[in-house]
Amino acid sequence: MQDLINYAIGRGWGLKYRDLGRRNGQYSQGLITINDRRRTHFTIRMTLAHEIGHAHHDHPWTDDPETWASYEREAAVCAAHLLITPDDYAFAERVAGVHPGAIAKELGVTQNLVELWRATYCTRDRGHLRTVG
Repeated sequence: MQDLINYAIGRGWGLKYRDLGRRNGQYSQGLITINDRRRTHFTIRMTLAHEIGHAHHDHPWTDDPETWASYEREAAVCAAHLLITPDDYAFAERVAGVHPGAIAKELGVTQNLVELWRATYCTRDRGHLRTVG
């Protein structure tokens, strides 16, 4: 968790914790807000990684459902790559097998993030790691 906090702060994004009602987090104009009220450590970690994804892309607020869905996917893909390294994924697959739920449990992330990571991770291309999607 501290690595995510350091990542966000190191890139100049503000980070605060406050009650957001039913929402787990939000990003707006350089500020990541995380709802830590009655949330598990797991939920807070997943939310912070996701909101870092919004910050990375500097997503503005929108009420357009299609744009919102696109922003959510971009943020989720970013979260997957923040939380899952190729080495950790390979180890988890060796230990837990190929089922995304088992890998997610081994890595301490959601199954959705494992599936997004798989869908967007590419092997080395001319010596540089790259992602797609």
